[in-house]
Amino acid sequence: MSLEKRRETGENKKMKELETSSFRRLNFAPLQEVKTVKKTKIAEQGKLIEELTEVEKDVLKIAEIILKLKRYDADFDIEVASEAELQKFPIIEKLYAKSIAKLAYKKGYSKEEIFLAIRSLEEKSWIVTNERRTKLEILNNEKLSKILGFIKNNPGIHARDAKVEEELEITRTPFLKHIMTLERFKLIRSKKIGKSLHYFLVDVPEDYDKYKVIFSNPLIPKLIEEIFKDEGIAISKIGEILNVYSGTIQYHMKKLKDLDLIKPIKNKQNQKIHLVNIELLKKFNEFFKEPNFSKLLHGL
Repeated sequence: MSLEKRRETGENKKMKELETSSFRRLNFAPLQEVKTVKKTKIAEQGKLIEELTEVEKDVLKIAEIILKLKRYDADFDIEVASEAELQKFPIIEKLYAKSIAKLAYKKGYSKEEIFLAIRSLEEKSWIVTNERRTKLEILNNEKLSKILGFIKNNPGIHARDAKVEEELEITRTPFLKHIMTLERFKLIRSKKIGKSLHYFLVDVPEDYDKYKVIFSNPLIPKLIEEIFKDEGIAISKIGEILNVYSGTIQYHMKKLKDLDLIKPIKNKQNQKIHLVNIELLKKFNEFFKEPNFSKLLHGL
């Protein structure tokens, strides 16, 4: 099956581009819920395929066949520095020989170009020999593509979340097995938050992981809500409303300041107040659905 034919299946959603951060007093526009637009998988695959050169695309087609040859050891997880080293790895040596036979004369590629293409495909995880598949095959796999879309829609999800079984209709064990495959192809990444591993698409900025951590504490959104409703509210008053010790509020306030989620300033009466960084909360909700701050800020 040609690459063109493989591009004609599935759907994906477009990730919204990040905007410049600013604080509440600089922008009083209503916070709208992030809207996503469905697109066919051709856009997702096309974007990834665009990374590849023509020789890499041609070698990738051949790799789909060679990787499935069981008589060759699939163990290959180090970078080959020269063509001479290929002899140590029969499956890659076979791919190299087959690519030369099929492409050198027909397409005019040199041996060096083919060697560099194989090395590049391995470095970019388009070829994962232990999986005996290419990244393009993963993107065309209905089950793996569904899990990839699930993680895209639920960034920061962990294996014990009830959504895994509800939406994917699989249990934790097969989910983790598929997760390992997606990680090997560098389509997703994992991050330990607390005691659990959480999963994200590789293009979700790691800077947002720290917000995922702090917002996992149910007290934090409530604290932000109180500051948002009254910028000049005293720490003791917040503690009274939330029934939490003032020292605990003070501790979390410092964390929020360090993460640029709130900013202390002086108003015209020279009184200390705190501004909530609504743009940062908005960006957070572009990647993470929970906690949902759009309801809090909707009335701006």
